[in-house]
Amino acid sequence: MSRRLAELRRLTAVERRALLRAWALLLLAPLLLRVRPLPRLLGSTRAERSVPLDPERVAWLVGAAARYAPGAHCLPVALVTAWMLARQGTPATLRVGVARHAGRLTAHAWLEHRGRPLLVAYAEAYAPILAMAVTPQSESAPR
Repeated sequence: MSRRLAELRRLTAVERRALLRAWALLLLAPLLLRVRPLPRLLGSTRAERSVPLDPERVAWLVGAAARYAPGAHCLPVALVTAWMLARQGTPATLRVGVARHAGRLTAHAWLEHRGRPLLVAYAEAYAPILAMAVTPQSESAPR
């Protein structure tokens, strides 16, 4: 517990705001996934003028927030990371893949930036079946 508090103290103000935003979005994402189609959720983020964080750092912050958000499974985590990256103007790709584990078919979602997985190290164990580009809209683009 004290180690986690020390990690929080080391965060910059921008990182603390991003962590709080990630946690709030992780609470909202499962509900939105039930009522809106995924392409619409991925296409509704506008880029803002903000201090951009490294994509791997954003993924780490979302992962840290996910430990304290109920229902924060792989798809909501990938979606929130995609939203946060799009918001700072960083393009990414949301991927969904399948694999056979112990005779059962399992699915997993992850996010990639420049062809590298941001959220998981074992993404190569899944055969991708869906790839959706997450590109931020410019501020002048119509909704």
